Order: sequence, then C-alpha cells, then structure tokens
Amino acid sequence: MTETENVETKLNFSQDELILCFHGPLLYEAKILKAENWGPEDSESGETGPHYFVHYKGWKKTWDEWVPEERVVKYNDANLARQRQLKDTYTNKKKKSANKERQNTPQEPLVNNDVQENQSQQRTKKRKSIDEDEDDEEEFMNRLEIKISLPESLKCRLIDDWENITRNHALLKLPRSPTVSEILKQYLEYKRSSSIKSENDIYTEVAHGIQVYFEKTLGNILLYGYERQQYVDVRKQFLEKENAEIYGAEHLLRLFVELPRLLVHTHMDQTTTETLEEHLADFLK
Repeated sequence: MTETENVETKLNFSQDELILCFHGPLLYEAKILKAENWGPEDSESGETGPHYFVHYKGWKKTWDEWVPEERVVKYNDANLARQRQLKDTYTNKKKKSANKERQNTPQEPLVNNDVQENQSQQRTKKRKSIDEDEDDEEEFMNRLEIKISLPESLKCRLIDDWENITRNHALLKLPRSPTVSEILKQYLEYKRSSSIKSENDIYTEVAHGIQVYFEKTLGNILLYGYERQQYVDVRKQFLEKENAEIYGAEHLLRLFVELPRLLVHTHMDQTTTETLEEHLADFLK
C-alpha cells in the first residue's frame, strides 16, 4: 500500500485529522490513523482509491476499520449540524416505534412502589455504564437493516455448498455455468417481457447494483478460506473477465447473505429500503 502523499495521491484527508465518519446511518467523530491510496493490487476485492483507517472517538479499538473516502466528511460546523440532524431523526423514529410497541403490549400488574423505584435505579446505573455511541450504533443499524429471506431450497444449497468446500475440500469448477452475469441477464430478460415498460429501469438498476456489490465483495468477503488460492489462480488465468463472468449461483447466494450488513452503509430512507427488499425477494423467487 502507498502511504499518504497529498499531491500525488490527491487524498482529501490526512493522517491524524479529526473527521466525521458514517457508520451505519449516523455520523460519528473519528480520527484518521492511516491514509492510503489503494491500487488494484492492494485489495482482494479490487477496491481502489483513497481509504482511511479510522478510530471512532469513545469507541473500543476493535471498531477501528478501513473506510473508503465516500464515508468520510470534513469536521466543520455544517457537518456537525448534519450529524445532529441525523441523530435527532433516528431518535424520533426510535421513540415513535417504542410508543407503538407499548400501545400494543398488554399492561403488566402494578408492583410495589419500593420495588419499582429500585428497579428503575438499577436500570439507570446500567444505562450509564454503556457507551452511548456503541448502544445507538447497534440499535440503529439493526432497525434499518435490509431483511432478505432465502427460500428453504436455497438455504439447503448454501449449506451443501459450505460442507463440500470447507469439509470435503471440493472446489467448484470455474468458470461456472450459468455465471452471475448470465443469471442477471436472464432475470432482466424475464422481467422486461413480463412487466410494464416503466418498471424496466428499476429492474436494470437492481441487477446492476447486485453485480457491482458482487465484484467488490467476492475477493475479501464471499470466499471461504480454502477457495482463496483458486481465486488468485483464476484471476491470473482470466485477466479480461470480471468476477461475475467466472463465478456463479453459489457465490451469488453468499452475497445475498451478506447484503443486509453491506447495505446498512448506504443511508437509505424507509421507502427505499422497503422497495429494495421487495425487489431482492422477487429476484430470489
């Protein structure tokens, strides 16, 4: 990897700079520990461009991570206001959801006031012992996470795939048939022939998005350990082909397992989230 050289790499942020960084739907104060410009050889996933190793203020070091420049913004008054606005928005959503749950939950019998007060004090102490940033982060990420349900037949196929590779060391023969690209092409052709014309752009966007995520995640997320050497060999053998033109349904299914965690960083609103869930579920039918 290439160390920071502001002129040559054109990084917009530098080592030791205080910044705001997206983690899930919210912005958090963070410090850049390393700043590097990645080339194709620096990442198994093929990600390139400016990347920063950040430490979130008040968080444990286990949360330190490499992030692309798209998740980093300058630490200034405008972005601090944006940070507060995002937090207020999701706090209000959390309160509304909690109120709705209370309305739908039968009331419990009243308890002795002394017991009630003691329980309240204990809960307060526990809340104070938990880092607010980590608590909010986990809750909001779970709340906005895309939900993808795999049909039972596909779950069984995933399990069989895992056992064959990790236990039996039986690598898949590559390239697959059909490949991910061919599967997506078949999906688009079917949708264009069976749907109204105005929806074609939506299906095209969904298919394109799936392929983009597949290309970026195959090398460093979707592979099992025993497959990594095969991946290196295949990339040397098929230099002109994209991952989606080599791998097939087995690895595409693994992507759908990972998508909820990956998409939480896209900061989609509720309507967009629900629409995407619907189209991804339709794709898996």
